[in-house]
Amino acid sequence: MKNKFWGLIILLIVIAGVFAYSFLSSKRPQATDLTGRLGGEKIGLFENPKFKDYLKKEYNLTMDYRKAGSFDMVQGDLEAQDYLFPSSQLALELFKKQGHKATRDEIIFNTPIVLYSYKPIVDALMKEGIVSEREGVYYVDMEALAQLILSDKTWQDLGLNGPFGDILVDTTDPAASNSGNMFLGLLANAMNGNKMVTMDQAQKLLPKLKAIYQSIGFMNTSSADMFSQFLTLGMGSYPIIAGYESQLLEYSVQEPETYKRIKDNLFILYPEPTVWSSHLYISLDKEAEVGIEALKNPKVQELAWVEHGYRTIVAGSQDQDQFQIPGLAPQVTKIMQMPSYEVMDYLVKGVSP
Repeated sequence: MKNKFWGLIILLIVIAGVFAYSFLSSKRPQATDLTGRLGGEKIGLFENPKFKDYLKKEYNLTMDYRKAGSFDMVQGDLEAQDYLFPSSQLALELFKKQGHKATRDEIIFNTPIVLYSYKPIVDALMKEGIVSEREGVYYVDMEALAQLILSDKTWQDLGLNGPFGDILVDTTDPAASNSGNMFLGLLANAMNGNKMVTMDQAQKLLPKLKAIYQSIGFMNTSSADMFSQFLTLGMGSYPIIAGYESQLLEYSVQEPETYKRIKDNLFILYPEPTVWSSHLYISLDKEAEVGIEALKNPKVQELAWVEHGYRTIVAGSQDQDQFQIPGLAPQVTKIMQMPSYEVMDYLVKGVSP
């Protein structure tokens, strides 16, 4: 009798377990595997185990990617792609100009364009009145920097023995990568008295801009690769570069020991004015729209700030004390608009080899 009783109990437990599993399985989202193109600066987030695990747990979602520059990714055959994740709204404009259609697009993260340099360079630029320090944050007078670049002065003219050649800001290729594209727009505006460049003004500025970009020479197509080269090769090869604020913030978290060794010599500089880089998710089919929901989840937004340095609405990303980075601005307020898509297209084609 006892055996029958316990047998019945076990049977009921098994049945209850089956029903519970069936119920929970029915509540779990259908598995979704997305394939897309991703700006290199966001690879750290997409490879973060916390990010992957959370998307799988909450959305039953896997997001595969191939690295591509913001402007490269929106062109050509997109048949095999479910989503695109560039770093610029101008990339969305190009996407539309190419005749492509999205089911939905939304801004997910923001990060300002900044300059990175080394202490000897910053000291020299401060003596020239190009860089100033306020409450521990270093700012660049973009109009004055543009005039210095146009002056054809060399780093040696500023009393520096390390870097050689003309005073320039190294950037990524503006035809392929968003950070380079945005710096081109920022530089053009600075040469125009910090006023947004129109097409008529762009035509007048183009010869000078073309000469600058010919002097820069080879340009990386990935902001991630550019930042890595800046850190690896140092001041002699890359005296000053344009990039994203998020890159240094992420690096300080991912490589804390290395960052501690170099942080006293490494400076983040905020152009005045600067521009925001808006990281935009583009879903190419209905299935990929779950990516927007997942990326805008408060937990993901918080992770994007705390471990990868993206300023988000949800994550309280004005708390610069989260990072042990000298010169990190609590707020970025001096912002100007980029030139229109048509003007930028004209400038990019004009400065390209």
